[in-house]
Amino acid sequence: MLASPIPVPCPEPVLFSPTLAQLLTSYPRTPEAEQRLGELLSLLTSAPPRAPLAARLTWLEELVRWLQAPGATPSRRGRLAPVESQGSARLRLLVEVLSEVPAWCEVLRDVLESVLAETSALTLFTEPGLSAGRGLLGDALARLGQQLVPPAPDERDLSQWVWRLFPGKEGQTWLDELSEELVVAFCALLRAPSFAPLTEAVEDAVLVLAARVSTLGLASDVLARLPPGPVEHSPFVRLPRACEALRLEVRAGAQGSTVERRREVCAEAIADCRAAAQRVLRHMDVHAVGTDLVYRLEQLGHTLDRLESLLWLLAPDRARAIPGAALRLLSSLVDAHARERSVAALFRSSVRCVSRRIFEHTGEVGRHYIATTQDEYHRMVSAAAGGGLLTAGTAALKLAITFAALPLFFEGLAAATNYALGFLLIQLLGFTLATKQPSMTAAALAASMDVKAGDKGMHSLVKQLACITRSQLASVFGNLGAVVATVTFVGLVFQALRGQPLLEASEAEYVVRSLHPLKSGTLLFAALTGVLLWCSSVFGGWLENWVHYQRLPEALARHPGLRCLLGEARAKKLGEALARHACGLGANVSLGLLLGMTPAVCRFFGLSMDVRHVTLSAGTLAFAGTALGPERLLEPAFLWAVVGLLCVGVLNLAVSFSLGLSAAVRARGLEPVGFLRLACAVLAGGFRSLADFVLPPLPCCRLPHPRRAIACDRRHARALPPVAEMASTPFPSPPVEPLPVLIIRTAETPRRHEGFGRPIPGLSVSVPPGTLRLRRISLPSAT
Repeated sequence: MLASPIPVPCPEPVLFSPTLAQLLTSYPRTPEAEQRLGELLSLLTSAPPRAPLAARLTWLEELVRWLQAPGATPSRRGRLAPVESQGSARLRLLVEVLSEVPAWCEVLRDVLESVLAETSALTLFTEPGLSAGRGLLGDALARLGQQLVPPAPDERDLSQWVWRLFPGKEGQTWLDELSEELVVAFCALLRAPSFAPLTEAVEDAVLVLAARVSTLGLASDVLARLPPGPVEHSPFVRLPRACEALRLEVRAGAQGSTVERRREVCAEAIADCRAAAQRVLRHMDVHAVGTDLVYRLEQLGHTLDRLESLLWLLAPDRARAIPGAALRLLSSLVDAHARERSVAALFRSSVRCVSRRIFEHTGEVGRHYIATTQDEYHRMVSAAAGGGLLTAGTAALKLAITFAALPLFFEGLAAATNYALGFLLIQLLGFTLATKQPSMTAAALAASMDVKAGDKGMHSLVKQLACITRSQLASVFGNLGAVVATVTFVGLVFQALRGQPLLEASEAEYVVRSLHPLKSGTLLFAALTGVLLWCSSVFGGWLENWVHYQRLPEALARHPGLRCLLGEARAKKLGEALARHACGLGANVSLGLLLGMTPAVCRFFGLSMDVRHVTLSAGTLAFAGTALGPERLLEPAFLWAVVGLLCVGVLNLAVSFSLGLSAAVRARGLEPVGFLRLACAVLAGGFRSLADFVLPPLPCCRLPHPRRAIACDRRHARALPPVAEMASTPFPSPPVEPLPVLIIRTAETPRRHEGFGRPIPGLSVSVPPGTLRLRRISLPSAT
């Protein structure tokens, strides 16, 4: 609790410079009091009101440094020391001394007034934390340039002096801890005319910021995302006019209702500008996000905040509150200047919005890789087997390129082309590659990481994680089984026809040695490949967002050349295909380039780095096994290579999934669920819950009589035959009053089919996506 000072009679003002002994008569004679008053006496007696600008700035800087210095500060005799910060205590001592010695107060007033008159505060109000219209890339380059080559000092720029006095967070904290009452008293001693240059700078800053808001809001990409209408009615046109009208009224000395009305017009224009910016952001959330546009909209919001603060200083509703508002504004300016030095902070907020959109795209693709029914599981295995079949050819070409001894760049280019074409062919034929799934399914899982209060056991999260895990295992087994079988068959056929294996013995032994988990860099290379897999998924999501942001499907559909060459219908289909496959196209091409060019670039810089992709490595190891013969498959070297292959698969999937999940959770702004808590939730289900992570979904069971559906347990009730099949099954008992409600659980979203009455307890029907349209089904009543 703050201690209230005891009022005592103030001494008469001193018209001449007092001595230290005279000052000490009002304070206790302690060493601290003598030191503080001696320092202050030395500063005030050396004030240079007629010195050059540099000398006056130096003197003011010394005075502020004295205010910021640590140490005990004495209080007046007969008064209790209030609970206050060190800065407030020093300021209180300065105010008391200046109140007693008007001569020193006059000198300080002259120095401050002359400094403000000879310097410009426009940059102080308009630059910290605000963009000058260069855009995201331009501002990033400007910040890098300022860090490498600091700006030349300009003594006429008041902002440079302020940044030197209040550096970073320390200066902001000191300003925030100052007592507003003492600031008001200090400004009252200096009198309002001393701050007239600052008032003119505020007026100029209002005009500059209003024009900057108008420029940002009237950009073509902003107007394209707003409802159509006359530009003259736009708030970005009305705002500069309203600010100019308010400035003219204040300069003319108007007061009362006139200024109040002008202030309300400015407030309405600012609110309308904020609403328009939010409308543009919502439009981008629905369609696509542009990093530079998001950054400019954020700068628009910051500029409106600064403009609103300056407008209040220009036309305050309470004159006594001006010093406190100015102190808070100065603190915010210091904080903005400290934050604008970081290049990472410049991208952080803008990239967050874009990254969320990117991971939403990848999550939409990832949901196609999650099998929830047995039919989807079988289709997943079949698609993975097809992907493994094509990967066998990619692995054969990889070995041919590796042992062809091409120049470094062309070896990387050939490998990248081989990978990219193979991955694209897998996508076009509807097959899957297991290593592409983790980063995309992780983005789909990120939405379930925000555990709701009603789901303490995280049942929905565990269920979705189980679906993802068994789908991933199905893809891995399908890929590896198909690629090993295909490579073995091709190798044996080639050896039977040519009389020699596809690989020489030395080449096969090199492949086996390269996969040893301990005697080679296989584990490091596999982790690096997991990072590259995640990067490719991010690029795929970015490309899809960019395609929609640039409206490329519409541009292709309306392109005159394409319409003349392909026809209007085919051009439209081409645009729709690009919109549908942009994410996969970007992910596959970028993954091929990363896998092919990364080893070449690393070796160019002298780094012996390589990549280890589990499916491709399985194909190359199978080629080596067919070349070495069955008698060498049980040798320790080959068995270690098999162990290394398993480690490669685990690292590929684990690194890619963990990076994708953590990035998606951060992009969505969710609180991650702890690994220990999730493991406890999984183990709480027992062996049955663990089996859901490995075994395929339960098959649909046919029920001969509807009463058995009522009596069946929950495990079988989740796997009833499709609705169309149930509708065609005749019931032996005569129909009676139909049951009112049928609970339908689809593979996507649990739904309740209304219109029939009360639900059947424990009955749910599994309806895969794309089945026949639902129709009324009359069931006999049951207890």
